[in-house]
Amino acid sequence: MKRIVALSIVVFALAGCSAKSATQAKVGASVTTTTAPAPDLRPLLLAVSDLPTGWAVDNTPQSASTSCYTNPLKQVASTAYANINFAQGGSLPELAQELGLYASGPSAFATVTKTLNTCKTFTETSKGQVVNGVMGPMSSPTYGDQSAAYDATLTIQGVDVNQGFVMVRKGNYITLIALGDIGSLDAPTMQGFVNQAVTKIPSA
Repeated sequence: MKRIVALSIVVFALAGCSAKSATQAKVGASVTTTTAPAPDLRPLLLAVSDLPTGWAVDNTPQSASTSCYTNPLKQVASTAYANINFAQGGSLPELAQELGLYASGPSAFATVTKTLNTCKTFTETSKGQVVNGVMGPMSSPTYGDQSAAYDATLTIQGVDVNQGFVMVRKGNYITLIALGDIGSLDAPTMQGFVNQAVTKIPSA
């Protein structure tokens, strides 16, 4: 497929959260409370070895942008967070994954789906380009303990890009897998990526 210069559809992914630790000690007391560092979720993400030939990690910096569509899993406080982006042949299609661990998976899932269900239109800025989008729920198989699927049409530089994404809860983990390309969504490929992503997440 011909590369579309400066065209980017992955607007979910930003830098992952770093591990945080804190030590607090009461004056005059011998008791010290230490907060454990956040677990590293990166080994649980999809890897190039999980994907068909031609896919590679996309480390292109993403522009910061804020809307109901931006980084859905980061809009809820998490215990740990990680993400990764891929591109095929250096351009489209593009694949993105977010993964978060939450104190209450069901509560976080309800909050994110409520936001996405009301996010019918949005405007983003990605790599200096204005992205206008419309989105809504779409039918999809059920994954994990809970799942929800959405379809978005993004207009970038006058080009319409279709992006489907599926959010899955497995215990207190929630992952979101997004696949975008020009033309209609490749549902079988999307489902394959989702199944692989969910398999890598440990069971409660």
